[in-house]
Amino acid sequence: MVSNFESGGFLKEGKKTSTHASVVPENRFENKISEKEILEKLKLYHQTSKEKWKAIQKAGAILSEKELLKQGLISKEQLEDFETTSTGSLDREAGRDEYVFASTRPANYGEVTLEIDLEALNLDGAKVATAGDWLNFVDNENDKKYFHDSEIPASEFIKYLARFLKTLPDSEWFWDKSDPRIKELIDQGMMEKIKGNQEKIRQFYKLYPEIMFPKELPLKYVKNVKIEE
Repeated sequence: MVSNFESGGFLKEGKKTSTHASVVPENRFENKISEKEILEKLKLYHQTSKEKWKAIQKAGAILSEKELLKQGLISKEQLEDFETTSTGSLDREAGRDEYVFASTRPANYGEVTLEIDLEALNLDGAKVATAGDWLNFVDNENDKKYFHDSEIPASEFIKYLARFLKTLPDSEWFWDKSDPRIKELIDQGMMEKIKGNQEKIRQFYKLYPEIMFPKELPLKYVKNVKIEE
């Protein structure tokens, strides 16, 4: 529900994968980050509208679209209304309407930003699609398989990040650092994707993992609320 090039310069199994030396840090070891540091920096967000936030408070939980239907809080006629639900038809076809979604950066889905407690990662059935946003992988069966193969239990997300961040030229890319090298990777990735090579574009998408909670996310896991006036 949010969107995102294994690129020239990313490190893979300790080896440089491209001749673009400019995107490889001079000292790899400066790029290491501990799980403790990740826990201090990692944020999870769910965004919604003011109207939906009122409904969430009334329900006592952020409910998946399927659960909203089950409880009679929305009708089937409202499924294509973005003001009612941001879950799309491609999500429903893949059974993703059973999940509540979160991201590591605010995704501009509404005026209300909910910060989710990291403890929610330990909920039964919670998972993370490390490949990124599902909508980037719906064009063919190989892409779909790649996406599903990337899914891990959410409880393993911190350990995954400790490994993944070491593969980036700069671990701050994951934390939304502005860097012209990212634009370079996007341009390279799009051109190479046209030629059939998706390595770079897929690495870029990994900067935007998709966090999914089955059925509902109780309000006790909402630690902060920001409402834009």
